[in-house]
Amino acid sequence: MAHTYASNIIHCIFSTKDRRPTIRGEKMAELLAFFGSIAKGEGFELIIAGGTANHVHLLFVLPATQSLAYAVKN
Repeated sequence: MAHTYASNIIHCIFSTKDRRPTIRGEKMAELLAFFGSIAKGEGFELIIAGGTANHVHLLFVLPATQSLAYAVKN
């Protein structure tokens, strides 16, 4: 009996335009919570999220049934 297991762990980085520091400190937590709710709604698990005033890092587990392009688009 064949078994298949896929584990797709993705590190995605979003940057502001021209790397300008436009993400204020008080909005960072709200932005990361927003990314978490999107991930949950789309069916993948957000492991950790963080960032600075000019970029955001997301580490998430992508199900084998979804493409990377679909996950980043949404």
